[in-house]
Amino acid sequence: MPVNLLPYHWETERLVVQDSTLDEAPDLQQVVDAIPEIHGWTCASERDEPDRPVLSVLMEPPLPPNGSKELFRMQSIRVRDTGLLIGLLTTYHGFPTADVFWVNTFAVHPAFQGKGYGPEVICGLSDTVMQLGPYTRMQLFACLENWRALRFWAKAGFDRIVEIRGDKMHSAQAEAHVLLEKSLSGKSAQ
Repeated sequence: MPVNLLPYHWETERLVVQDSTLDEAPDLQQVVDAIPEIHGWTCASERDEPDRPVLSVLMEPPLPPNGSKELFRMQSIRVRDTGLLIGLLTTYHGFPTADVFWVNTFAVHPAFQGKGYGPEVICGLSDTVMQLGPYTRMQLFACLENWRALRFWAKAGFDRIVEIRGDKMHSAQAEAHVLLEKSLSGKSAQ
């Protein structure tokens, strides 16, 4: 089945989202490095591994089993009026099934959080993906320790828990992820 891919360039009211370039890697890395949740609130197994640099992800994207580089996207998020890079989005088309649009990573620099940019991107992404077809749902994993992310994704319409993975007992090194899903039935994120 042919896959309709996320456009290399799309816009929301205040933002421009487009495929990331190698030249942007240092600025994207600064966004990632500035977000405490990525370093302090990620799950235990992720804390034990060194961070994978943005440049490395751009050059060799993390793919699901039997995945294809063509189905992976890393996109930079910029403020339309100023061109300032404020975030990044990585996605995968058709994982784990052909009708699912997977959200890998979504990050907005802390200096720009709380201004409505995050919900604006996810609303625009949802609308864009809905138009692509054949996607009927969007999914992502969130760490149960990252309460801020869980609240954000629930408000963005990822309100169905598909699965919980992780350790059965709580401890300092225990981890658990929740697989969240948003239906693309015609309603956008708020």
